[in-house]
Amino acid sequence: MTKSLTFANFELSAPDIARFVRARFETTGLSIRATLRADGSPRLSPIEPSILQGQLYVGMMPGSMKARDLQRDGRVALLTTLSDKLDMSGEGKLFGEAVELTDPDDIHRVLSAAAAGTDYDAEAFAGSHVFEVGITGAAWQHVEGDTWVTVSWRVGGPVRRRQRQGPTGSPVDVG
Repeated sequence: MTKSLTFANFELSAPDIARFVRARFETTGLSIRATLRADGSPRLSPIEPSILQGQLYVGMMPGSMKARDLQRDGRVALLTTLSDKLDMSGEGKLFGEAVELTDPDDIHRVLSAAAAGTDYDAEAFAGSHVFEVGITGAAWQHVEGDTWVTVSWRVGGPVRRRQRQGPTGSPVDVG
């Protein structure tokens, strides 16, 4: 199993990617989450990620299929949302491993923090599944002028930067 990092340690390891992902999560409050169904095919669903005390969490309704996916196989990917097709600030991708919280106090703490500032009461989410996501890799793809840029990182490795001129140019490693 690949070693995973907390969100706080990810921010130290790949600060540019983490800064973009955090800002997009905070702005939109949404992500697209990918898990593996029992037959191995992908399941995509919108989700509301929470970053609390340096940890990344996702919650799911009791008994939901996406929660069952993660209970069976903790591999997960999160994709930041775009505002529209002209949004060139890019998309962030996180790859990781989700582990379900089992301590009722930890679950309540995360659900309370997620409900803060909303019209929801954390008690309305009683019985929900909460998973901590350890990050194993990440990428940020965006456009700078006429240059398409991909910044990527994996646990234990350096941050890598590739770019291409326009959407059809050949990619070149630049750092």
